[in-house]
Amino acid sequence: MQTQPSRILRWKVFKETSMKTNEIMTIFDYNFWAFERVWKCISQISDEQFVEEIDYSTGSIRNIIVHIIGGNHTWMSVLRGIEIPRRLAFEDFDTSSKTKAKWDELQKEFLDHLSFLDQEQLDGTIDWELLSHGLKSTNLRWEILLHLANHATDHRAQILSILHHHFHIRTVEQDMIIYLAERNQNLRRKQK
Repeated sequence: MQTQPSRILRWKVFKETSMKTNEIMTIFDYNFWAFERVWKCISQISDEQFVEEIDYSTGSIRNIIVHIIGGNHTWMSVLRGIEIPRRLAFEDFDTSSKTKAKWDELQKEFLDHLSFLDQEQLDGTIDWELLSHGLKSTNLRWEILLHLANHATDHRAQILSILHHHFHIRTVEQDMIIYLAERNQNLRRKQK
């Protein structure tokens, strides 16, 4: 019989812990690659289904995506030290094509921003507060970026679940290892 630890172990973060710029770029390249696969699944439903309120997460597939876009805009503003934009209104995105266009803008803006970050900036600290949760903290820039990637993965899984269970759409795998295999195949093709 195995014995259980008597206490919960907590992660220890050491001062020398860091992420490199190429690691952050890989994570976000994967993130947007996976979302392109999800958008192909979304394209199989009507705009009425896209905005249909579901008793799950933030309501509809549209709402989940607008929530992700809005969250990314907010955090990007915090990371840049600029004024946080007004909250996006779900009603402004009544079709999947309007929402996809906004998503494409976000992707370009986000990847452009990441491409200019150097190691010193990634390791820089950011003071932030989330009044709706009563949180105020200081984190490294790369930690906040990692949060955004994880946040997107969580909501991508929710979208795939809704598509599969509610709309009976055949969905896709979004495993990072598939992305890495495809990326490696493409790199080998380019080297030939």
